[in-house]
Amino acid sequence: VFTLHVELPYSTQPLSVQVSAQECVQDIRQAIIESPETCSYSCFYLAFKGERLNDYTELGAIEGFTPGDSLTLVEDVYTEREARIHVARLRDMLHGQGRTNAFAVGIDPGLSCFAAVTGEPSKSVTTATKSHAFSDYDVDAAPKVSTLIPADVHAKSIACLRTLTLAGWNPVPHTRRLQGDLLYLTIVTLEEESLCVTASMDGFYVNCCTDTRFDPAPSPRHKLHHSLVRLLQAVSPKFAAGFDRLQAQIAKTHMLAAVPITSAMPAHPWCVEAVKPAFDAGRPADTYLNFGADAADSLRDWNDELQTSRELPRATMQDRVQRDRALNKVLADFSDAAVRGAVAVVNGNVPPINPMDPAEVHMYIHNNIFFSKGFDGRGTFEQLGGEMAAHAATGKDLEGVRILNQLDIEGLHTLGCVIVDYKGERVVAQSIVPGIFRRQDESSIVYGSIDGGTTIASDAEFHKLAGQLAKSLHYSEHQLKDGAGEEHTLYTSLETKGLMGADGRRYLLDLYRLLPTDVLFQEEECSEESASKHGLPIYPHKLTLLRSELVDLVWEHRLRSWINERVAKIQAEKAAKEKAAKEEEDKKEDEDEDEDEDSLANMKINVDDFAFNLSPDAFTPAHDLIQASPDTEQKAENVREAAQLLRSHMIPSLVNDLTSYQVTPIDGAALTTVMHRRGINMRYLGRIATALDEASGKRLGHVKGIVVQEMVVRSAKHILRRLLQTATARWEADCIAHFLNCLLGRDVNRTPQPRYRGEHPPAYVALTPASLDEQIGKEVALRFRYKLANPTHTIEQEIRKLPVLRDICLRVGIQIEARDYAFKARQAASAKQQCTTTFTPADIMNILPVVKETPLKSLFVDQAFEAGKVSLSQGKKDLGLELLMESLSLHEQIYGFLHPETARCYAALALIYRQLGDNETAEDFQRRAVIVAERVVGIDHADTINYYMNLGLFEHALGRTQLALRYLRRAMNCWRVVYGDHHPDSATADNNVAVMLQTLEDFDGGLRLFERARDTYQMVLGPKHIVTANAMHTLAKAYALSGDYKLALKTEKTAYNAYRAKLGEDDPRTKESAMWLEEFTARAVDSVSAGGARCCLAANAHTHMDSTGAQGEAAAE
Repeated sequence: VFTLHVELPYSTQPLSVQVSAQECVQDIRQAIIESPETCSYSCFYLAFKGERLNDYTELGAIEGFTPGDSLTLVEDVYTEREARIHVARLRDMLHGQGRTNAFAVGIDPGLSCFAAVTGEPSKSVTTATKSHAFSDYDVDAAPKVSTLIPADVHAKSIACLRTLTLAGWNPVPHTRRLQGDLLYLTIVTLEEESLCVTASMDGFYVNCCTDTRFDPAPSPRHKLHHSLVRLLQAVSPKFAAGFDRLQAQIAKTHMLAAVPITSAMPAHPWCVEAVKPAFDAGRPADTYLNFGADAADSLRDWNDELQTSRELPRATMQDRVQRDRALNKVLADFSDAAVRGAVAVVNGNVPPINPMDPAEVHMYIHNNIFFSKGFDGRGTFEQLGGEMAAHAATGKDLEGVRILNQLDIEGLHTLGCVIVDYKGERVVAQSIVPGIFRRQDESSIVYGSIDGGTTIASDAEFHKLAGQLAKSLHYSEHQLKDGAGEEHTLYTSLETKGLMGADGRRYLLDLYRLLPTDVLFQEEECSEESASKHGLPIYPHKLTLLRSELVDLVWEHRLRSWINERVAKIQAEKAAKEKAAKEEEDKKEDEDEDEDEDSLANMKINVDDFAFNLSPDAFTPAHDLIQASPDTEQKAENVREAAQLLRSHMIPSLVNDLTSYQVTPIDGAALTTVMHRRGINMRYLGRIATALDEASGKRLGHVKGIVVQEMVVRSAKHILRRLLQTATARWEADCIAHFLNCLLGRDVNRTPQPRYRGEHPPAYVALTPASLDEQIGKEVALRFRYKLANPTHTIEQEIRKLPVLRDICLRVGIQIEARDYAFKARQAASAKQQCTTTFTPADIMNILPVVKETPLKSLFVDQAFEAGKVSLSQGKKDLGLELLMESLSLHEQIYGFLHPETARCYAALALIYRQLGDNETAEDFQRRAVIVAERVVGIDHADTINYYMNLGLFEHALGRTQLALRYLRRAMNCWRVVYGDHHPDSATADNNVAVMLQTLEDFDGGLRLFERARDTYQMVLGPKHIVTANAMHTLAKAYALSGDYKLALKTEKTAYNAYRAKLGEDDPRTKESAMWLEEFTARAVDSVSAGGARCCLAANAHTHMDSTGAQGEAAAE
């Protein structure tokens, strides 16, 4: 990495850009456009020694270029497209860092609160003042939604112009096009002067047009400028002054908080400030400015772009970087287009291509993307569960696409695929295979079957490619007979189809059977006889598959067992040979022992001899077509064994980790991630809850609460989706508000009344709290095989209202107003609510599409990072850091700056640099991690909260305690909204903040947090646990610092008794506790020396608190 200087046309100071030799000229162009100093440039090219550079040329490939050389920015000739981009960019800049465009699918996409949390530097880092972020903190106050969105999160816009819009003289007359005119603009300055500006091929100038007279001649008072910004600075002093302030505001904003998100889906907050629309006469023209008159700029051949990116060379490291980068960008663009198209489909703005068919089977094409809905309109899944199976199949198909993309088999292609859940409907968006809609004499399906096995295709070339896939999935060939009795050999499921596209590429489609069946679950839960034994309804569909993570774990388990068996067999054979050679044993006993050790160390076992194969068609309707053989039966038995291992090992192991607090998820999303990594499907939540019920005598309130709450939330999500399907757009907000009142607002109003006017009321009108409880109980039993003893009691007493509200909003895609909601009658009374319910339709700000996609995962980037960590562990610091920075460069090149993977890389680097003692670098990386995480995973995501926690610790280590407390206050506010109080890990945060408050001599504030940490440990671990004793010991010192020696003595005695019972009299901790007992006893008796004691205790306590803080810090890390 080196500094590149770019010479500018109107400045003697060059622009400095950090680059690497592998970066393209296009990347430098983008950096120039996004830089505050050069943001007025958009139409230019870069030159080296007078020669124009191709945008896609790498710096290292420029002939004669060395890191010390500079490039020159040269203004280019405008086209109509470049002129539109220039004007659109200026409009975006003039809006400042406030609201994004009104055409986005949600409110505040990619929102970052970091700048608002940080505040002004002069007010953040000083420790001279007694005031700090926790000065007004109330440990007993209920968590509030309003704390998630800081009051000044949106920077105030700086007025530079009254209006900037397209003039009524557009489109440009043909005669003027020959003169180079491209666009006409109407601009009203702050001086109230109305200008008509021409965008020409050479730049921008004021013409002589008025609203009633067309005179395109240049105004004699103003000259031509290449940039519209420079023209406006020349004609309007107020614009010049305002634009300078705007640039200063942009310059103060962290780069990662200002740049647009282009390589990932932006995160939308579930609670937002009420939108206050502002009049903008130019806003309706934004679509034209961005996409042109015929929107040709937005029409792309998505499938060709995806497949062409996949076919890029991958021989060298740089080839792989360029390939993955292109593929990641295309996938991100496709997802964005798919989401917008799906929203248009659900809203009825796209006509179907088969309007004469029933609505359930309507298909759509929009923006070169094929859309269909997740219904079983053609009866394909009738035997598997109908609509429920069709809904599940879309998710299984997407998972299959993800697996194939991850395996990245050359020559085997998949379609671009995105699933969008919007307003209760599921829409599947796919790229279009060339020739798929043409009628052909021969079927383009060359592998698999489209009619359940009546006809089967088994193309030889496709079979070779499928063999590579099968090896990774641990499948082997199986023979099937078609309706004519002809045998065919396949690797994949019969229902997985191989298609030969008109472009000559081979595509694998319908991947919902890519993984094997969970046969034990089907046998127990999917038949009326077996389900009735447990008093539960039949599971809604039979498309219950094992997860890919489980398949890999089972294969590894069997491989270890096989290796152990081979080792034991070889050892037995060797022992037999040695026993036969008795004459050698007596002579060389010692030498034999050495040989044994050497032979075991050098024992070679060929892993290729290991065979553990599964069958994707085992226990499916296609199983009857498979030719019987011992191998077939063995593969079916292996599938059964995998399902058994899930029950006998994976689930008990997870339950053990949950009950021992080795795993402490903060919300349902974190629990889902934990389960999926272990290969456990979410349908086993009920089985986990049952295991927790049976773990009597343990303190499992946190664990059980998360599991039950996740079942309730998922069940409520399905119910709300069905209700939204019956509600028209006019009543969707009323539907959501009434549903939330029935679920969460019943303490305020036991009988909420829905609002509706019309003759045929939708389903939500009949909903009551009692009927909702009943439906949730049925859904939990149906989907998770668990009986809620009393659904009403569970909903009213066991679940946490605010976390459930958040989860439902995130799962269904609801954005509500960020205000404090009254969930208790006394809260409503104290707030003096005018409305009679907790929620009103006006609180529902927007409904978002919930997106499932298949993002790129670049494996060699992670390998470089792991290699760096290994080098550091081996003491090779310079090599390790070089590899880590190389991995970071690869992350930023492939994923871009704003991507979840890049955020994780920043956070991991921050921890590594912290361990190496470079706190400044660690703090810089951690700041980046926080901002990126806020924008791409969510402002209150578990990762974002953890990043804020660690940033607070890093700032404290640098001596910026005031700023550290701001970040920790933000993290704790989010934590309480996401979970509530007394999470097992929240006590660590309380301890860390309390230590910092003591360094600021706020002993009372620290005391309250130490008390809450003590309460958490007692609830979670019990009063006699060592960790609880440690908390008691720390709290006793805090009491002493506050002058309450009586409580200090009482608390320290509790800690001493726990130490003595668990560790014995001779343990150092027990002895230290005894020493403090004596000290507190003496101070309690001798109150005369309280002042001096306080100073003495403060010195000792701070030493102890720092070590406690370090322990908490390690836990947080």
